[in-house]
Amino acid sequence: MKKDKILITGSSGFLGSRLAYYLKEKYELLLPSHAELNVSREEAVRAYMEENRPEVVLHCAALSNTWYCEQHPEESHRVNVQGTVRIAKACKLTGAKLVFMSSDQMYNGTPLLGALKEEDVLQPVNIYGQHKLECEQRAGWNNPESVGLRLSWMYDLPSSSLKLNSNILVNIQKAYNESSPIKAATHEYRGVTYVWDVVRNIEKAISLPGGIYNFGSGNALNSYELHLKVAELMGIKDAQNLILPDDERFAVQPRNLTMDCSRIEAHGIHFNDSVEGIKEAILRPFRTECRTTK
Repeated sequence: MKKDKILITGSSGFLGSRLAYYLKEKYELLLPSHAELNVSREEAVRAYMEENRPEVVLHCAALSNTWYCEQHPEESHRVNVQGTVRIAKACKLTGAKLVFMSSDQMYNGTPLLGALKEEDVLQPVNIYGQHKLECEQRAGWNNPESVGLRLSWMYDLPSSSLKLNSNILVNIQKAYNESSPIKAATHEYRGVTYVWDVVRNIEKAISLPGGIYNFGSGNALNSYELHLKVAELMGIKDAQNLILPDDERFAVQPRNLTMDCSRIEAHGIHFNDSVEGIKEAILRPFRTECRTTK
């Protein structure tokens, strides 16, 4: 039986590599390198799509380092906005279903507290968030059937053999190993999501109607409380000596990136809240094959 063909851009990255690992047995995967599919060139994108004809495109390629994007706004716009628009146009032309990755950084700058909905007024304060918002808008204009997923800060276990990012577990483990305490803001609120929960929900996301969706774990704790809880779940004794409260950062206006995921819940897609997700990840790792033994 012929397998559906799925194109994953950015397949060597943190999320893309795990999507490729998870989907490889069930689908025919296209995993082009940057040289084979340069999203900065519209003709190259169109030619690749017309030649290979995937049924689905999971667009993960991006510049996601917020500091780098702040220092290189033209490059950020070229990749994060124009690159996504080119993919959206090519998917519209060839009839492929597009699922592209967006970000909770959209909400960075909102004066609202509590879990935020997709329709809340957005006023992102950094270049990355601004470009992701423009990316969502222009992808939707060019391809109304496209699905944009607003992802939170994702993590995997520090023992993973796949590419790791600078995530909450890795940062706490590094602080512990080096006996170097870290500060976490008491005026910041954001969810963190186990990357394998994103991966295993991706097939359901492919079937979503076109639109934008919050896609990750909720969280009711501030960042200091969350870091302290995570350190305790990791088995670190006297965690309060490793995780220190930062009461000054965001004191004037709290930073809130917490997402309300009721829209995807209505489509049968569920994420644990941040604490339960981390507990699940630590106690029952989703992919033991992706962990090194130490």
